[in-house]
Amino acid sequence: MAKLIGIAGDFQQENAIKRRLNAILSMMVVVIVIEIIAGCMVGYCFANRHTLMSVIPIPLAFVFAIIAFKNIGRRFDQQIRQARMEEIGAEGERSILPTLKKLPDTYTVVCDLDFADSYGNIDHLIIGPTGIFSIDVKNWKGTVAADGAGELLLNGKPTDKPQVRNFTGRTMELKNRLKALTRLDPFIQCLFVFPHTYLEARWGTTGNVLCVDLDNIIPLITKPNPARTLPSVDLSRLVSAVKALKETVAAPQVTTQTVR
Repeated sequence: MAKLIGIAGDFQQENAIKRRLNAILSMMVVVIVIEIIAGCMVGYCFANRHTLMSVIPIPLAFVFAIIAFKNIGRRFDQQIRQARMEEIGAEGERSILPTLKKLPDTYTVVCDLDFADSYGNIDHLIIGPTGIFSIDVKNWKGTVAADGAGELLLNGKPTDKPQVRNFTGRTMELKNRLKALTRLDPFIQCLFVFPHTYLEARWGTTGNVLCVDLDNIIPLITKPNPARTLPSVDLSRLVSAVKALKETVAAPQVTTQTVR
């Protein structure tokens, strides 16, 4: 049973909640402002009802209100869609934990490392005697293939951003931080994990990132590889360093438990 640090999906879930709250607050502010402006204009018109020009602000207020409501409504929809995507991503992170719990107790699984650049976090980091594995869970549906230039295609179409490049960048940021903390230079294998897709992307077609499904993730991680093997002394130092990163950068509180 692998050791678990953190809770999968915390980062995405927190972001999703923030997005929804921001969208709702923005809508409320716009409604209040429009009501104040419209009330002032109507009051002005009634106070000067003998003047024809005083009636003109009323239709202008309605035009302004319609434009404002359309813009804020569009932004509200965007925020809600983004929040839903993040929630789906969090569900994907949690969905692989029953599989990861099958790892021996010599492995540590760290969830939601949120310290890297604006491209996002690292869903799971696995540290064990066979090496370090950086995991990005893609809760996609359909067929995943390589585009011939090292990136991914979903159902034959490019994704909205360079998935391989961004994931590699986040992992390199992690490696640099681990080197600074431990003075070690470990190799970190990047893994895209797809719980619900049909994989056509063969190994080697997506650069240094391997694409794997749930059935093959445990054999891949536990298979000995001399290039990735970690001595026990280095293993404990790396786990301690990742715990420190998690506690000081990613989250104010970290709980450690054994997955059963």
